[in-house]
Amino acid sequence: MSAAEISDYDFRALRDAIRERFGIDYDDSKQYLLQSRLQARLIKRSVPDFGAYCRFLSSHRDREDEWNELASLLTNNETYFFRERAQLDILVGPVLDESLRARGHLRVWSAACSTGEEPYTLAMMLLESHRVARGQISVLASDLSPRALERGGAGFYRELSFRVCPPEIVQRYFRPSESGFALSDEVKRLVTFSRLNLLDSPGVAAVGPVDAIFCRNLLIYFDKPTQKRVVENLARALRPGGYLFLGHAESIVRLTDLYEPIVTAQAIYYRVKPR
Repeated sequence: MSAAEISDYDFRALRDAIRERFGIDYDDSKQYLLQSRLQARLIKRSVPDFGAYCRFLSSHRDREDEWNELASLLTNNETYFFRERAQLDILVGPVLDESLRARGHLRVWSAACSTGEEPYTLAMMLLESHRVARGQISVLASDLSPRALERGGAGFYRELSFRVCPPEIVQRYFRPSESGFALSDEVKRLVTFSRLNLLDSPGVAAVGPVDAIFCRNLLIYFDKPTQKRVVENLARALRPGGYLFLGHAESIVRLTDLYEPIVTAQAIYYRVKPR
């Protein structure tokens, strides 16, 4: 089967369907990118062109299975352990202090967890603080991609995931093998994985109440209305005064009035305003 060209009409139809389902924004400059990413799916589903693929996604009996495949194909799973360390230090510093004083435990959510490096990092940071027992820690992890969640649940990682991870952490919590590193059950038991679309307002609200949410380097793939929708959904899952951590290139200062920024010498993060 030769490579199919995507027409402007079919590109717009697919782009709009993907944005509606996942929030991911493909502007006109990314028409060829979307075409190249989806070519293999046309072959897999034995459809002759992108118009037929649009129809498959809208009406075929296997359309939900195909949307699940797209969730893994179209999301960027680039991540690694101990990414943006300054934010992690804030979690186990002032955020943990406040949560222990108020409730005696901490619930933290990695809302775009990819293959699990971020939520496992949060769990290891909390263990390393030596300030909380396992029963005082709850780490939730969610993602859109079934494939990424499967890898996260397995807890097995290659060298690239450890590019900034302290060597003593690797020694303490991972078992090396010829092909990679297996995470200890001690850490895996602290993290609960689930599939969740952050556009699902009731589903997001049901995760709460949590003390802190990490949703880093996700908003950059959304247009402004979708960004606003996502961060306002997340606000409903946070406890009053809870905290939102975004990627260093992301800002919501002009996007919504539900949060107030907290600026330190090391990082910027956000506190949800009392409702």
